[in-house]
Amino acid sequence: MNNASASSSQLNHVVATLDLHVRNQAIEERFGPASSKLLRHLLEEAAGQLLQGQAVETPLFEHFPGGVFLQDGSVISLPTELSTSWRGSGGGPGASESGVRIQARWEMRCGGLHGLWLQDARSSERQGPAKDSPYPEDSLRIVDTAYLSYADMRAASQSRHFWITGVKADMLFSDQQGRLWNLTEWLRSLPADEQVVDVWVRAGKREQVPVRLPEEVLRRRKQRAKREVERRPRRKGVQRCGRRPKPGAGRQPRKRAKKRHKVSVSKQRQVEWLLVLTNVDGRVLSARQVVALMRLRWQIELLWKLWKQEGKIDTWRSAKPQRILTELYAKLLGLLLEHWMTLEGCWSDPRRSLVKARQVIQWTVSWLVLAIRGEVGWEVVLSLMCSSMGSNCWTDRRQHPPSTFQQLGDPKLCGS
Repeated sequence: MNNASASSSQLNHVVATLDLHVRNQAIEERFGPASSKLLRHLLEEAAGQLLQGQAVETPLFEHFPGGVFLQDGSVISLPTELSTSWRGSGGGPGASESGVRIQARWEMRCGGLHGLWLQDARSSERQGPAKDSPYPEDSLRIVDTAYLSYADMRAASQSRHFWITGVKADMLFSDQQGRLWNLTEWLRSLPADEQVVDVWVRAGKREQVPVRLPEEVLRRRKQRAKREVERRPRRKGVQRCGRRPKPGAGRQPRKRAKKRHKVSVSKQRQVEWLLVLTNVDGRVLSARQVVALMRLRWQIELLWKLWKQEGKIDTWRSAKPQRILTELYAKLLGLLLEHWMTLEGCWSDPRRSLVKARQVIQWTVSWLVLAIRGEVGWEVVLSLMCSSMGSNCWTDRRQHPPSTFQQLGDPKLCGS
């Protein structure tokens, strides 16, 4: 929790603090099938516990007493030797045959993680325990298009379950007059000065699911679509095990090539708009409020970014498969504990910053060793850690673009 890339010597320092004096080799020998099995059981037991913070007072959330949920996942590639534990998703030559898909469901009113599910990487997001776990009645889920089929949309609308999702670029739909449209042609037919459109349509050529299509012009999206980005010198794929080789004498790092996003003329009009599908009635949420809630989905992307960049769940120092698997479970368990502390420390403030909260935990996590040894009570340690977050663990207000908590408080700021 303090250093996700801790070496054997650094692990030994913590062990010595617990009054256990062993060599580094003794610690290394503990990593094996037994350690990975133990940590997996601990992680599953911890993920089955639901801890929630003080509810955030946001007017947009009051319409959904069942909760406002985000759900997304990430795939972690593992060494091929672990294919008997976790089957990979395949790929080209050199791709790993082992990988694990991790899915999280995050409730935004009280902050609880309703499950942290692990499954084979080759399994779809719409399969497994994450899909089978039902949502509460009168709840709202904000997910990407991979989590909602037309059948799911219809079933949710019939059972008082609400959703907001994006729009696939090739979606076909019928308007109220029964005419079949694709998105590009329909957006081209709109007046050039139109800023907000909010209509009910029937999605799908055969399914004909009644859905609401709110959309808003966002000029910045057109600029971002044409931006120049850096292409990484190596392709994405299996994470490299072990330490990276040091560059040789006189060897210069390879420069990243530039590439430019090209947007076809037929998609120019579509890029300008933020397109959203929902089954929430217009009397409950306006078009701008739907867009504001849709922007909330980015928070779970930031959660995965935090877990990967700071928690380093997808990188490791060792090349030993069982140590890698043990470290993965241990890191996820530590990140789950960090999330629980954040809920108690600063969740009730809508300005909260998960990055700053994690910095506080890193600074104070050594206190847990004193609690484990019995030197200080657990209640005292956890109380001090949580109170330390109440000082400045929040994001600052900004104008371009406004923060998420600003957009939720004033949906008119969306797109500015």
